[in-house]
Amino acid sequence: MKSGELAQLAGVTVRALRHYHAIGLLPEPPRGENGYRDYTVEDLAHVLRIKRLASLGFSLDRIGEVLEEMDAHPTDGAGSRTSDALDELDRELALQIERLQEQRSTIELLKREQLDPDLPIRFARAIKTLMSGPRADSPIAKADHTAMLLAGHLYTEEDLAELERVVATIEELNLMEQLRALQKRVDELAPDASQEEQDNLVKDIEATMIPLIDCFSYENWEGDYEPTELLMIEALHRGLNEAQAQVSDRIERILEDRILAKKADS
Repeated sequence: MKSGELAQLAGVTVRALRHYHAIGLLPEPPRGENGYRDYTVEDLAHVLRIKRLASLGFSLDRIGEVLEEMDAHPTDGAGSRTSDALDELDRELALQIERLQEQRSTIELLKREQLDPDLPIRFARAIKTLMSGPRADSPIAKADHTAMLLAGHLYTEEDLAELERVVATIEELNLMEQLRALQKRVDELAPDASQEEQDNLVKDIEATMIPLIDCFSYENWEGDYEPTELLMIEALHRGLNEAQAQVSDRIERILEDRILAKKADS
């Protein structure tokens, strides 16, 4: 029979047969005078066995070895080595089921708590309040999301604990609306904003941030920036115009100075 007939009878594709040949799972039959491969009933049986083992969960890389083990025990369909292979497969499938159950639990949690699926659960919970609210789909908002995505996957345990303390204090002191109003002022800051307007904005942001200073660990702020921190800063600055970038830089320096001053006082 030709490859098309064999594929149809076995319920596979001709492309699959070619792949079986390429990886040595199915021996290539001789070609007839017309140049086409001539398959036998034994070839059909071999393909059906491959299909069956694949349906059980064996990988194609493993199937050839399993077939050899089964053929080594023609009178014992469950030879010891074959049983070992089935036991191994059963353990692998059990682990797959466990991983799938964990994935489903994570998906259910993301839906229930309406968390950003881009981010790890704990980080997404921490910034949910910070990132919510009626912000426009502006370059700044997109840059913020990019920076948050980097932070979510690159933050250390210490960074994450610091973030959680900051968010908890913001909620405890009901500062969220103030921070949103300040963020709106930053978003609307024109590239040619006057020095006075920038100074007033920096002053107001600093005043609002003072109650949060104790939430920061000076260990996270002293020394040179880590490469991951530089990447996040770069992402945050991508959506900023000149005046917004100047305000952002000034606030960052003020925060750093106050946090490190706290260390000196202690």
